[in-house]
Amino acid sequence: MANTYDFYKPNLSSEYPEVDGPVSVVTYVQALDHAYTAYRNKLAKRNNLDSEKPSASLETVDYALFHSPYGKQAVKGHARMLFNDFLSDPSAARFADIPNAESLLALSPAASLTDKSVEKTFITAAKAQFKAKVDAGMACSRRLGNMYTGSLYGCLASLVSKVEPVELKGKRVSMFAFGSGCAASVFVLNVKGDTTEIFQKLDLLNRLASMKVVPPQEFIEALAVSIPPCVLSFIQLIFSLFQLREKNHNRVNYTPEGLVENIWPGAYYLDSVDSKFRRKYVRAPVA
Repeated sequence: MANTYDFYKPNLSSEYPEVDGPVSVVTYVQALDHAYTAYRNKLAKRNNLDSEKPSASLETVDYALFHSPYGKQAVKGHARMLFNDFLSDPSAARFADIPNAESLLALSPAASLTDKSVEKTFITAAKAQFKAKVDAGMACSRRLGNMYTGSLYGCLASLVSKVEPVELKGKRVSMFAFGSGCAASVFVLNVKGDTTEIFQKLDLLNRLASMKVVPPQEFIEALAVSIPPCVLSFIQLIFSLFQLREKNHNRVNYTPEGLVENIWPGAYYLDSVDSKFRRKYVRAPVA
């Protein structure tokens, strides 16, 4: 955890947050460094007790998933983990073709955060591994955009939906969770059971493919009744003229004006806000 002002909301009477793009990118990378180091240190302590446990690296997991506000962030995150692996064992055979290795090793941790040669070098070096270990988890991020906290678990849902249950069983999946402000963690999941029921009931890939594409204005109007805060913050940044949201911010005795027909079957949506700001949610009929 760290105290950072990469994305925050200083004025609670305003609908909109403040975001510092360059600081946000550096914060993400630095948080990944610290979280990955903390995970490896914990694992190292366990290794002292059990020498059969493998050391932590991208080589010891089958899949790697990341907080993915947009697709390229996962690319950068994966490359950064590979860079950390390189720093830990630069003589490993898999790093034999890293160009200018000595100059990269000479960088201070702070300098490496913004050094473009580090990013470009390891994005290039990680391409094949990204396709094998990360790409299967990117369906939601590519189709839905930024889900904030939900983005990592959208990646997990994508992985479960993309990889056949018989193939996924027994695999290890690293997870990088991140939240601005900031807090982050790295942990690893072991798939011990059969994921067939989740695979079938989620039906995620078909649901993503069947999503209705509409003009932005129609989407904005639909948001009047489906308002997950994690989604709205991003939409608000893109659509600066989001007049409907501005008009209704902090309103009481309020009934949304959007079309319920646009809500996904079985999803919950805002029905009303009473005079004491109490919010009532109802569930759309299940198809």
